Amino acid sequence: MMPHLTFFRSIVAVALAAMGLTIAPAPSQAADNAMPPLPGVSIITAAEQYNISHLYYAGPKVRLTFDDCATQARLTGMENWLKAYNIQAMFFFTGRCMLAHPTYASQLVQAGQLLANHSYDHGDYSRMTAAQIKDEVRRYGSVIPTTTPKLCRPPYGAGAFSVGVYDALAQAGCRPAFWTVDTRDWDGSTAATIIGRVKYGDATTPRVYPGGVILMHGTGPHTLEALPGIRQALIDRGYATFHIN
Repeated sequence: MMPHLTFFRSIVAVALAAMGLTIAPAPSQAADNAMPPLPGVSIITAAEQYNISHLYYAGPKVRLTFDDCATQARLTGMENWLKAYNIQAMFFFTGRCMLAHPTYASQLVQAGQLLANHSYDHGDYSRMTAAQIKDEVRRYGSVIPTTTPKLCRPPYGAGAFSVGVYDALAQAGCRPAFWTVDTRDWDGSTAATIIGRVKYGDATTPRVYPGGVILMHGTGPHTLEALPGIRQALIDRGYATFHIN
């Protein structure tokens, strides 16, 4: 195992131990103890496509999700805002991000937020072999799988609905995760534009609806600024978000 990965896991393990939690063994230490393979498929049914887009949830609540990474200042800002309104979001940060910021995992867990897999270094799964995809997922095993089932959002969403990617993730103990609303906040869009995409949709993405999943990014320059308007848009439509407790 790489020294920096060992160091990262040690820090997280100590933080979690203080909370009465544990972290799974690193794949290179005990690959046979990883989550057992899930059944593969020969076709992605309409029902499974729904599951993938809705993070295997069929209720009315809307899930806020954040991809990739964030500066410490932005992450703290997002955490503070989520805490102020008792909102539980899901963070799909990359393995490289978590290694670069070794306190993020324990920080998010302590804040009551959920972590999920977004690959080790943001490669395009649709261009990878099954073995490469499994390696990406397992190298990211240092991030605590707090979701049930364990969710893995392919970078760019590439291959999320393909049998090849689905089966490769299943062999790594994951289910693919997508979204229903793409805010495209990473492209420098203003807060008003981001809010408008959530509330009304546009030519590229539909508007939010009950049970929907909103895709945002910790790197979005105006994402934090847009969060109050997104919350108000959900309130105006009578939609609830997930709560921390």
